[in-house]
Amino acid sequence: MRILVPLATLAMLLLNSLPAQAGQATPPGQKPGQYVRWYYPSQLPYGTYEDGSGSVGAPSSKAFLTLPFMGAHIVTSGFDHCAPDYSTDDATYCRYDGVRASAGVGGPDPTFPDGFAQTPGGHDYLYYNGHDGYDYALTYEPIAAAADGVVTLADWLDPNCHTCLFGLAIYINHGNGTLSAYGHLSQIFVSKGQRVRRGQVIGISGSTGSATGPHLHFGIYSTTRQYTAIDPYGWSGPPPDPYSWDVGDLWLGGSPRYADIPMPKVSVTSVPDPTDPTAIDVSWSSPGDGNVFTVDVVQRNGHMKPFSDRVGAGSAVFHGTPGQVYWFWVSVTTNLGWKDANGSQPIRLPVPGSIQ
Repeated sequence: MRILVPLATLAMLLLNSLPAQAGQATPPGQKPGQYVRWYYPSQLPYGTYEDGSGSVGAPSSKAFLTLPFMGAHIVTSGFDHCAPDYSTDDATYCRYDGVRASAGVGGPDPTFPDGFAQTPGGHDYLYYNGHDGYDYALTYEPIAAAADGVVTLADWLDPNCHTCLFGLAIYINHGNGTLSAYGHLSQIFVSKGQRVRRGQVIGISGSTGSATGPHLHFGIYSTTRQYTAIDPYGWSGPPPDPYSWDVGDLWLGGSPRYADIPMPKVSVTSVPDPTDPTAIDVSWSSPGDGNVFTVDVVQRNGHMKPFSDRVGAGSAVFHGTPGQVYWFWVSVTTNLGWKDANGSQPIRLPVPGSIQ
């Protein structure tokens, strides 16, 4: 799906954009390659949506994945079935459904001859020749583990070059001959050797490494054949699949879905205590497992003070000063690291003897 952008906006983007060196972009175990792309602040809104509701087909017997994020996000670059090893000698990109793109279809990026099918502004491309994973347009958002496993990397992929490769990255070994990779992160919440659960928040997306804007690179790699890339969506085009190392549709149920976990949504109420004019009854709750809440009281001047910290769902009585206005801000973190927050209605405590 392409989104039309006003010509004036496109002209401004082109004028304000400067070529930026994207560094070396190589997957594990593959040869390096040099790439130059236009820089812009964030991934542009183009491409197809991955919203967890599509129907891909029959799952492989090895299916084990759920989506590494929550909520609909745009796919900004797909897996090249012609040669997913960042090689550029084939000059053709092969999509999972058999669609082929080349420099003669859509036109290459003017500073990067391996990008096909430009966006309307000409700043990026859907078809990235040699790409060995999927790019999703997540802008500094939580990243979830796609399946249970053990973290084998949680650091800079190249500690000596923070503008190279996947930048801050996480690898998770799933014990089934594959690992999942999460690249270009801005924050990492796990450590090497840690066991993680499906749907657990492991980091925050970002723009580190060879990224040209904040997004997530998500890839599946074989651990038995020098980290050979595998397309988690499999191949649905006319046979045969031009890439012989695919193992089919790896999504549980045959279609990409979000992890089946309870997500937090804070509910908080505050009401005057009818038996005490200085008191406010406060209660809070949220869906989720292992929830930990923090409750702050906010005064009319915006100053916040801790009221209850690291507690479960519950209620408490707050005592304040007559005539003052108070409201309550409640945040929660689940045992898988998902967060939410919400505020109550403001309450003005009555002044004794005044008419309310």
